Amino acid sequence: MLHGVYSAMITPFDKHENLEERAFETILNWTLNKGVDGVFVVSSTGESWALSFEEKIRLFQLAVTLVKKRVSVIAGVGVASTREAIRLAEAAQAAGVDYLCAVPPSFVRPTQEEMLTHYSALAQATSLPLVLYNIPMLAGNVLGTPAVRALAERFPQIVGIKDSSGDLTLLNDLVLQRRADFSVVTGLDTLLLPGLLAGSQGAILGSANVCPELSLEVVRLCTAGRLQEAWAVQNRLTRFWLAMSLGSFPAPVKTAMELIGLPAGIPRRPVAPLDPEQRERLRKELQVMKVLA
Repeated sequence: MLHGVYSAMITPFDKHENLEERAFETILNWTLNKGVDGVFVVSSTGESWALSFEEKIRLFQLAVTLVKKRVSVIAGVGVASTREAIRLAEAAQAAGVDYLCAVPPSFVRPTQEEMLTHYSALAQATSLPLVLYNIPMLAGNVLGTPAVRALAERFPQIVGIKDSSGDLTLLNDLVLQRRADFSVVTGLDTLLLPGLLAGSQGAILGSANVCPELSLEVVRLCTAGRLQEAWAVQNRLTRFWLAMSLGSFPAPVKTAMELIGLPAGIPRRPVAPLDPEQRERLRKELQVMKVLA
């Protein structure tokens, strides 16, 4: 089962928007040293929409080589076409990743039945465990609880869902309806502690690129029953999420990383880096959060 805190890793680019492999290694090692339970490569935070097939496979290979089985590597294989998702999943398995994770097809608006067919085909394409993924703010659609339950009942290799819907009612419903060995993890910083209290198994967060110690501390304090302290740390994580509105996603994440000394680089166009005023506002917010001195 997935459990704990996973980093939804960014993809570093140089000033020409080319993949920066050395920076990826630096960021990955920094992240592992913070004590996360795993990494999600080619995630939404990682600008999966902007990466070529070849770049995605290279990132999977790099992550597997660098991690060396110290933690789990989750590969993002969600694309609009079922055929392309299967091709990507097969290549991810060949690269040696531990899990697949697939966002629902975006741009198109498939029905729940069509998404069942899509995920069924993906589950049967490899022998790897598959994690479902709701992120309606970007994908434009939601895999409902009945569909999630049906998939989990049909396919033991479907082992969990990353829910970034921001809907606590949906998260609660997923937890209540889950198979005993099926993980429900949140993808929103604001819902880490509420999700844990509702019975979720952890989180996959973009903030773990910048301040993984905060989400790890929330989990530790919640597990220890120290809820008042856990809420204080959760409130700092919430400030981080709110600060992400300073620019187009994931430009604020990358800027925050640069501010703490990590080589995140620029986002790929059409997403623009933060301007000096936005950058300064983000700096002040990170200082309030005690992430930056």
